[in-house]
Amino acid sequence: MSALRAARHYTRYADSYDRIATDTPLVAGLRERIVDALDPGRGDVVVEMGCGTGSNLPYLRDRVGPEGTVIGLDVSSGVVARARDRIAAAGWGNVHVALADAAAPPVAFADLPRTIAPAGEVDAVLATFVTGMFDDPAAVVDDWCRIVAGRDETNADDGRVCVAGFARSTHTIGRCLNPAFAGLVRLGTPPGRGRGRPESPVELLDERALAAHERVHERCRDARTERALVGFARITAGTVDGR
Repeated sequence: MSALRAARHYTRYADSYDRIATDTPLVAGLRERIVDALDPGRGDVVVEMGCGTGSNLPYLRDRVGPEGTVIGLDVSSGVVARARDRIAAAGWGNVHVALADAAAPPVAFADLPRTIAPAGEVDAVLATFVTGMFDDPAAVVDDWCRIVAGRDETNADDGRVCVAGFARSTHTIGRCLNPAFAGLVRLGTPPGRGRGRPESPVELLDERALAAHERVHERCRDARTERALVGFARITAGTVDGR
């Protein structure tokens, strides 16, 4: 499925996705763990790839503080509009969202004022529940790593990357729930994405999740993967070698 078709799908169901992403207690707790794994510091510039309706933005903003910057990118105009509403309601002056494809992010963020995040000044990249949408998630993760590794000489520390998402569980309890999980994945798969392929939607999700997490381990010297929700959620984060 094209990025345009995906954008239309998530725009159509933006309200439903926002309620699930924001109001589900287990998912809210998971977001805290994800941001802990990314470990952004005060004053950092953090970019979230595929920010959706902005459910992660409050957690990221709390970590970087008013002196930091949070930028969310998403390909769907509907979810970006919801994220902007959330930012406006909170009155955050240092949180911004832009319409962009996470698989081909604008490193210079051309549709944002350059004073927000000039190219070469991104400290951390976060992506949650989005790598399963990419045909080549490993290549996309490579691009994200280059964004934080290509910072200018004023940034002595190397940047951080974190990917998180769902896949079938290998946990004892999780294995019993895998058939139900596969059904939910099929119901939530946008038309045309993964359907009609030899792999089922859940098999394709597993394949792409594994590729993304493995690439973080390959690109980061201290990458670590943790599991949550009886093994269905995987969180991988690490520090990208700079230059």
